[in-house]
Amino acid sequence: MDNLANQLYRLEFCDNLIDCLLKGGFAHARILDVLIVIYNKYSDDYTIEQIEEDILIHHELLLEKDGYKKTRRNVQQETENLIDFWVRGDFTLSAIYNDLKLATIEEKAALRKALNRLVASGKIEKADTGRTGMYRIPNKITTETKFITEPIGEFNIKLPLDLNTMCKLYPKNIIIISGSKSAGKTTFLLTTAIANQNRMKVIYLNSEMGDEEFTDRMIKMGCNKPEDIKFKTYNKTADYHDMVGDDRTLYIIDFLEIHDKFYEIGKPIRAIHEKLKDGVAIIAIQMRAGTTIGRGGDFSKEKSRLYLAMDYCQERQCTKITIEEMKAPKTEAGFKGWQRNVKIINGSRMSPLDNWHQGEIIKTDADRIKEAMRGRY
Repeated sequence: MDNLANQLYRLEFCDNLIDCLLKGGFAHARILDVLIVIYNKYSDDYTIEQIEEDILIHHELLLEKDGYKKTRRNVQQETENLIDFWVRGDFTLSAIYNDLKLATIEEKAALRKALNRLVASGKIEKADTGRTGMYRIPNKITTETKFITEPIGEFNIKLPLDLNTMCKLYPKNIIIISGSKSAGKTTFLLTTAIANQNRMKVIYLNSEMGDEEFTDRMIKMGCNKPEDIKFKTYNKTADYHDMVGDDRTLYIIDFLEIHDKFYEIGKPIRAIHEKLKDGVAIIAIQMRAGTTIGRGGDFSKEKSRLYLAMDYCQERQCTKITIEEMKAPKTEAGFKGWQRNVKIINGSRMSPLDNWHQGEIIKTDADRIKEAMRGRY
């Protein structure tokens, strides 16, 4: 009985036990009682419905094949090979059925046993998605965080509006530019690309501009011929992390589109962060006018070292830029909440209307009443 403490052994034992009890004439309810005792003893993660299904599958196999088949596929090995070389992330039981072309009751039963063994060995685990038949491969590939003994070098990037003099940036950092419609996100990003194209490798991933619009923008910004543009521009609307390498590169993403389930915006940002090694990524996202956080709310802020909000003010005919987050300021006091107003000229130039200053004081109705009363006396 001591061997039953080993989950792999226990799975094999229960499979053999079901066949033996069925052949011995046990009723399904009695077999179920025996298995429940074993599973409860060792706290196995099985529902009664799953145990009943296993008993029925064994019963059908015995009826169909009399419990024996001269030639059979090695489903266990085929499943392990598929897991090792093909499956990534979450996967379903039905997907493995299809990939391995398992059609018979015996083959499907063998697959379930194979997956149970892989769960017991820790190679895969049941995915906590609320759906049955979902599995995932644990990601155990990690990189140790090290204490660097040599001088720590910043990622020497030049940003518009002197932001690089206010904020420390290091390799693997992410900058988020959240902006409302017509606030100047693309102008900010193209200005950054041009400012750094002779300093480092720059890759610009563009989801909106066609060749004509891109050319027009570049001419307005002073690039009159292809040789004036040193950075690479690619059309890309999804899976931006596929373009990210481990070299010292500035990646600019204009822009990351999310049309529903905005709370999932953190996933593509995280995927980009995981691919970065010696580079930095600037990611533009959409923002609702009148706010300071882009689509996805705080989920869009998780990986950012610098988070800017650009909102077009119709009344003033200018763009207000707010430092929503700055995790490594170059002064002890920091600049979180600071603002600056700029004029976007011809979609190609950012003209500051003032200096960086602490956020505007928003007056309430009570404040206005007090001011009016003071004016009367």
